Amino acid sequence: MAKPHASLYTRFKRWFRRPSNSAGNVYYARLTTPQGLFYKIGFTTKASLVDRMAYGGHGDEKLIDKVFFFTQLEDAWDVEQTLLDHLSKHRAFGKYSNNPSQPLGGRGQSELFASDILGLDAALYAPQEVTTLEACEYDSDQAADGCLGIFIGIVLAPFTLGFSLFFIFGGLMEFIAATKKRTVAEKKEIVRRPRPKHPEEIQVLIDSLSELNIPASAQEKTEA
Repeated sequence: MAKPHASLYTRFKRWFRRPSNSAGNVYYARLTTPQGLFYKIGFTTKASLVDRMAYGGHGDEKLIDKVFFFTQLEDAWDVEQTLLDHLSKHRAFGKYSNNPSQPLGGRGQSELFASDILGLDAALYAPQEVTTLEACEYDSDQAADGCLGIFIGIVLAPFTLGFSLFFIFGGLMEFIAATKKRTVAEKKEIVRRPRPKHPEEIQVLIDSLSELNIPASAQEKTEA
């Protein structure tokens, strides 16, 4: 699998944090939490995401809604770090967040994203038919006749007040009737939600991870 090139500075920083064994599994999953829907990128040496989330006995495995990939790699930790570094500004709670009032406080909270940051949740991007209501134009000819009647009534007012009032009143009635004929029509259109865009080398990495097989045990949703 081709990996995006990391700068010398990035490799130097990672060297101090790299685990003794960087092999394992890199994963991307959707979580349903009391605070809402989140997406998580992570690394684990556990055999499944359920095992990873169950570690510590906090019941986090019950939050798993869908696993998009759970891929075993010799450099899984580095791949996870590459994704997190690229997406750092999109984190839901910040790189060093440890907020006990939010999901996974002290247990991977900094790896959470509030939206489908990798663009793998296909259901979000399915074409949808949206119906809107639009007001149709009123009868412009009838409205014009009404305006003409009002104009004639005003012109005749200095000479024949009673007759002019007839034109003015009739014109007003025509104009009001025309505007009341404005109708509402349904307009339907197909809309598609755009997927997140990434640099080519990052997108190739995401595609490679998602194309690999996911173990059945890692895909299971744990019931409460």
